Amino acid sequence: MLMEYLGPVVDGCRAALNVSIEKAQTLHKMTEEEFEQHMSSVSNSFEDITICLKTSDTNDEYSIVFDRGKTSVFDECIEPDVVIVGENNTLIAICDSDPKIIPYEVLGKRMEISGNDNLDIVEGLGFLCYPSLLRVAESGVDPSSLLSEDADSVIMATASDLVVKMIRKWIDISLSVSNNDLD
Repeated sequence: MLMEYLGPVVDGCRAALNVSIEKAQTLHKMTEEEFEQHMSSVSNSFEDITICLKTSDTNDEYSIVFDRGKTSVFDECIEPDVVIVGENNTLIAICDSDPKIIPYEVLGKRMEISGNDNLDIVEGLGFLCYPSLLRVAESGVDPSSLLSEDADSVIMATASDLVVKMIRKWIDISLSVSNNDLD
């Protein structure tokens, strides 16, 4: 169910990263039809992707495979599109249903992400947001509260905030690495 919130946010971010700088500068001039065409230029997230989690200290490997929207887990890396590497305790803390770590705080410090395609990496970043989003959804909103009607909005806003922070952090890290390579 949470993928109903997380998927569209990640889809939008992937579509945004797919825009050339020239098009982004004239985005306000884009017609609605051109915008829709651009938004549909990337496939739906979490349909066909393999995310590998590798521990740097215990050398364990796990794959989470999304195949046509169905999920399977394996205890080895099977042709990964995205590889997430971190210490065992860090990966366990992030993937816990009640995460004690916010993923963007450890990205680049205690956890690395890589892949051949930037759009796949964005899906991996979105996946890392799932446990934190699950915690928000499970905390729920009291049905008698006035906020209960806004529960969907709260979850969607949380998903958007988490994914955007993850992508900003990843972009900052990528730019830093690129600048260091130039030096």
